[in-house]
Amino acid sequence: MTIEPYRLSFTAGGLLVEESAAVAALLLEEGDASRAWSLGVERNVVQQRSRRSTVRLTSEAVQRLVLLPSSGLRVLAAGPGAQARILLWVAACARYRLLRDFGREVLRERLLTERPLVQPDDFETFWNVQAAWVDELRDAAPSTRVKLRQSTFRMAREAGFVADGGRVVAVVPSPAVVDVLSQMDPAVALSLPLYESQFAGIGASAEGRRS
Repeated sequence: MTIEPYRLSFTAGGLLVEESAAVAALLLEEGDASRAWSLGVERNVVQQRSRRSTVRLTSEAVQRLVLLPSSGLRVLAAGPGAQARILLWVAACARYRLLRDFGREVLRERLLTERPLVQPDDFETFWNVQAAWVDELRDAAPSTRVKLRQSTFRMAREAGFVADGGRVVAVVPSPAVVDVLSQMDPAVALSLPLYESQFAGIGASAEGRRS
C-alpha cells in the first residue's frame, strides 16, 4: 500500500483567495493543468511583481485546484466568497495531508466536543503526536515547524473557521459545495468543522449520485 507523503510546502500564500478565481477559470477553459499553468504564468493572473513569485504561486494554485471536480472550479471562478473559501481549504487539504489531519483532529474535534477554542499550543501538541510516527515531521527544522503553524492558522482564519480569540466556527456549506464534497474523498470533508448531521448530508448526497 502506498502511504501518502506529508508535503510541507504550504508556507506562503495562504488560501490564495484572490489568485484562485483566475486560475480556476483557466483550468475550466483549458481542461489541462499544464496549459492552464503556462497561460497563468504568461498572463501573470496571480498578479505578482516578479516572475519567480508568479511561477511559484501559479504552480501552487494549480496543484491544489486540479484536485477539485469541475463543479468546484466553477464555484471558485465565480469569485471570492464564503463558499469559495470553504473549497479553497478543501483543495489545500486534498493536497496537504498535514492540513487535512489538523482539520479533522483539531478543528473538527474541538467543534464536536464543544471545546471551541484553538490556540498555537494545540498545533504543537498535534505536531508532536504526529511526529512520533511521521519521519517528515520529526526531521523538519524548527523554523519549518513555526512557518507551518503560522500558515495553518492563517489559512483556517481566511477560510472563516477560526474567529478572533481562536474560537472554532462551524461552516455552513451551500448545496453547490455539498455537491462538490460528495464527489470527493470523504476524508477531505472531515477536515471541515462540520457537525455530524452536516457530514451525514454530504454522505446522502454522495449516495444519491451513485444511485
